[in-house]
Amino acid sequence: MRKIVIGAAVAALCGWSAAQDMGGGAQEEKACDLAKVESRDYCAGCKGWPASDQVEKGACKKCKGKVEKMETCVKVYWDCPKMHGSPKRHAKNCCTSKTCCTETPSLALVWLECGACKARALKEADLKHKEKCEGKAKKVCAESTKFPHGGEE
Repeated sequence: MRKIVIGAAVAALCGWSAAQDMGGGAQEEKACDLAKVESRDYCAGCKGWPASDQVEKGACKKCKGKVEKMETCVKVYWDCPKMHGSPKRHAKNCCTSKTCCTETPSLALVWLECGACKARALKEADLKHKEKCEGKAKKVCAESTKFPHGGEE
């Protein structure tokens, strides 16, 4: 009890909200809605999505790793490198200049995650629940809560 009172007093003296500093006011980021999911070529070796001209006979030309079709969450943001002095990502085009903002896709893998034990895997066959877990797996975006996959700009 004494620590809480002292903590609240320090927070008040510093102008902080007691709820923020004591974990009560933390705002939870919005999860990705998986609104647009596509099956895309993915290279696990490069940890990226190679263009079709970078794939030859099911292998990535860059690292020679196997390329597989993976469920991919696709979001779009506007990259604005000139208007703000440094690159900035926006949900909408903020410039009238045709040479500044560029529409850019943001790709993220779609995982299967157990709601109970939080076990994750890219494929159903690879999902290993923790002992005695009876939870069900649901699809989640790997970049969930990060802009543009649900988080704030």
